[in-house]
Amino acid sequence: MLPGSMHPAPLLALLLLGAEPPGAVQDVPKQLPVGKYMAPSVGPEPRPIGPTGTLGADVYRKRRKALMDRLKTGATLIVNEAKYEGMREGMDFYYLTGIDEPGAALLLDPASPDPEILYLRPLDVERGQWEGERAKLPSQLLENTSGIALVRRADGWLGLGSALMRGCAHGGLNFVGQFVPSPDPKPKVMTYYAEALDRSYACKDKVNDLHDTLARMREVKEPEEIKLMRRAIEHTAAGHARILEVLRPGMREFELKDAVEDAFRRSGSRHLAYDSIVGSGPNGAILHYPKDERRMKEGELVVVDAGAEEQYYATDVTRTYPVSGKFSPEQREIYDIVLKAQAAGIAAAKAGVTPRTLERAVRKVVDDAGYHDAYLHGCCHFVGLQVHDAGDYDAPLPAGAVLTVEPGIYLPQRGFGVRIEDEILITPNGAEVITRAVPKDPDEIERRMQSHRTDAR
Repeated sequence: MLPGSMHPAPLLALLLLGAEPPGAVQDVPKQLPVGKYMAPSVGPEPRPIGPTGTLGADVYRKRRKALMDRLKTGATLIVNEAKYEGMREGMDFYYLTGIDEPGAALLLDPASPDPEILYLRPLDVERGQWEGERAKLPSQLLENTSGIALVRRADGWLGLGSALMRGCAHGGLNFVGQFVPSPDPKPKVMTYYAEALDRSYACKDKVNDLHDTLARMREVKEPEEIKLMRRAIEHTAAGHARILEVLRPGMREFELKDAVEDAFRRSGSRHLAYDSIVGSGPNGAILHYPKDERRMKEGELVVVDAGAEEQYYATDVTRTYPVSGKFSPEQREIYDIVLKAQAAGIAAAKAGVTPRTLERAVRKVVDDAGYHDAYLHGCCHFVGLQVHDAGDYDAPLPAGAVLTVEPGIYLPQRGFGVRIEDEILITPNGAEVITRAVPKDPDEIERRMQSHRTDAR
């Protein structure tokens, strides 16, 4: 056989396997027929940019002005890093714009001829076929619906860099977000600011540390926000009411979870505020129980931590239910302690006290009952555009703040846990329990569950 030639057997194997023999020439592309309906009959339908909820552009314009009035000088960049799914984090951009466009950024510079600039991701026509059409710039529609006169394109540092370096001449760069500890990713705005400092002598040492400025603004809920939160609570109450109707021994945790979330949606909630937690028996003693596979048994408790949302405003409610429709004496004793602890925390809440005041009131009840080591978490967190919303936990509470009060006692050695969580609205003289429509009185829970079981017979 001549050197370099191929033996017939390997060649046959290649052909049988479907591989092309060496040196095969590809077919020249041919003109394919064009269907008669390929010609357009309708134009593209761009996704709207701007507030899509009920608050309207004026609300967000007032918030931006209020922020600039506080800052007075310097340039401020806010980057949209939220994913708008699950437990969202980083909602400052949405708070100021009402826009949920991924990758967008807002530059506020009151000393500039253009004090407000909205930056959107570069236009990608092919990507639009997968994610939806996006409008071209300039666009009066985008400007009008967003309420921002100047809308531009920017790809990260490209497009933002020059604007940030110019902003240094107007009083420096303002950081108004929240510090994020490692190992969580560093906020993009910090990366952009560091690049500006590195590339411009005018920016040297000109970052003004105003962290938590937006957090403190977001802490006080406006009347329009409270309306949306009350609507989210209505959806949540519908879901928990469904539990009292369907909960039975033998039911799997995921079946109960599905029933709750289906009731949320039937009530009108488009999204969950967070991934629901349903833990029965010993799983109820696992704070963020990640699975929902277990079959619930007669005589057990089930902890349900589930909330709906309305236009991105979250609800956070937890209840503990008797699977069989009645608490055992031991379960009732622990339940009553947790309920008493929550009542103490709510009674301590009013404008001017810190969240630590509520924490001490809750813990005293739990400690006095002898369950210090069984209470594993804090009592309270702010709620709003995020389930764990922005706010200053060390500062006195302002009127208009919304936060949870959620004591719990977890006894895996006894095969159960109890957590009761409500949201309260801080008022000048006290607090309103805004989630009171979700039953937590143990006698009422038992009565309603028994009533539904009687009707089912």
